[in-house]
Amino acid sequence: MSISLMLLKKDGTKKVFPVRNKATILGRRPDCDLCIPLQVISRRHCQLSVEGQSLKIRDLRSSNGTFLNSQKVGDEIEAKPGDRLQVGPLTFTIQIDGQPARPSVPDDELPQPSPDISGASEEEMNRSGTFIT
Repeated sequence: MSISLMLLKKDGTKKVFPVRNKATILGRRPDCDLCIPLQVISRRHCQLSVEGQSLKIRDLRSSNGTFLNSQKVGDEIEAKPGDRLQVGPLTFTIQIDGQPARPSVPDDELPQPSPDISGASEEEMNRSGTFIT
C-alpha cells in the first residue's frame, strides 16, 4: 500500500510527501517524520499508522487538534483516499495507491475547522530546509 500526503499551495503548485513508515509522526519537532515548523503545530501533533490495508490517524493530544474532513480526530480514525487531513493551517489530501491523482481545491479555499489555528505567517510556512516548504 502506497500512501502520500498531497499539499496544494495557494500558488497552485502541488507538493507530495510520501509516507514511508508504518508509523509516521507529524509535528513541529525536527525529529518528527514530517516536520512542520509552525508555532500553531504541536511538537508531536498526530500520528499516521498503516495497519494491514488501512491508514489510521490519531491525534497526539495536540493543542489545536487534528481534523479529518473537518471533523476533530479523537483517539483514532480510519482515513480513505481523498480525505482531507488538517494539521494547523495546512490541509493535506490523503492519497492511497495513487488515488486521487490530485487535490481538488487549493488549501485556502477549504473551510478551516477552528479560528485559533490560522496564526502562521507565510514566512513561517516557507522557512524549513527539507521539511514542509
